[in-house]
Amino acid sequence: MPEIAHLVYILVVTAIAVYCLRTLVFALGAWRERKKRIAYDTPSLFTPFVSVVVPARNEEENIENCVLSLMRSNYPPERFEVVIVNDRSTDSTGDIVGALHERFPNVIVHNTIDDRTNANLQGKPRAVHQGIMRSRGEFVLMTDADCTVPPTWISAIAHTFQNPRIGLIASYTLAKGSRFFDLMQMLEWLINNTMASAGVGLGQPLGCFGNNLSVRRRVYDELGGYPSIRFSVTEDLALLQAVTTAGYEARYICAHETKIDTLPCPDVGSFIKQHHRWVNGGKALGWRGAVFVVSSVAMWLGLVGAVASASWDLLAVLLVVRVLADMALTYPAFAELRIPAKVFLMPLAEPFFLLVELMTPFLGLKSSVEWKGQILRNDRKG
Repeated sequence: MPEIAHLVYILVVTAIAVYCLRTLVFALGAWRERKKRIAYDTPSLFTPFVSVVVPARNEEENIENCVLSLMRSNYPPERFEVVIVNDRSTDSTGDIVGALHERFPNVIVHNTIDDRTNANLQGKPRAVHQGIMRSRGEFVLMTDADCTVPPTWISAIAHTFQNPRIGLIASYTLAKGSRFFDLMQMLEWLINNTMASAGVGLGQPLGCFGNNLSVRRRVYDELGGYPSIRFSVTEDLALLQAVTTAGYEARYICAHETKIDTLPCPDVGSFIKQHHRWVNGGKALGWRGAVFVVSSVAMWLGLVGAVASASWDLLAVLLVVRVLADMALTYPAFAELRIPAKVFLMPLAEPFFLLVELMTPFLGLKSSVEWKGQILRNDRKG
């Protein structure tokens, strides 16, 4: 029927227009943020004392690799400390971090105090805050126990903090693994980091990842830290919003010197739990989050309309445009991270991305989130 064909045509054209507009906005923001990058290929004389805080809850399989990667840093060992926060682990994490403390003089172990008097301090924010309070650094760098960092990470982050207007620095984290599922997660992490960096470049903080996040200690103290920041299951976004609202600048570095590797979710169940937490934390974005929903709805309406009407030519055009748009958006990041060939995996990831977008609205229906064996809620009063 001509009317249906016309409607499908409108849906597909609308989906293409919305997605291209979204891509152009993100590409502009990411470009603006990349322009701020400084050179890290020459040694810096700026070597302030810094602290690396690593929360660890039941991480017996990962924590040693994380700490050993930090110990391989090219930053002067007498100018940094690693504060491992053993967050009530029930496995052998405590024994392992104790041995690391004996082995390395700049490794400090803090066992969390289960203080529940402040509702803003639950889950990871409590562990991170206690680690920061135990630290002595002028700058606090944060990563997770299931991550490994490059030797240049500490020095590059410290070098960037020479600008006194910068209160917070985020950088790229990518999932690392050889399975197809691992590669799809790596691509998702990369595109999410790119969009997050674009948000910072446009002055609209959209998110960051707490496993590659650093803050100026003076700014953290001025804000009152996590005890004064309303609890969120995405504590990294909450800190980013607090810092930028207070008038300090944020940076989102796209560079291989600061890229961190993390372990991918091992199975679909843990992947869904991870995204459930991200979606619930993302509710703090307000209208910014609604933009993502609108663009995803437009895309799915175009896809469903084309399939239902057997308009295979329109379907092909829509998918090709989406693939090319995502490749154009992410290629500069792939190049900066020195893995440009992996951009050609993006076409394989589009069905994966579409399924994630489809399940996202449903994940936001349940407000309680499971994290590390704990049940957390964004709406818990502080």
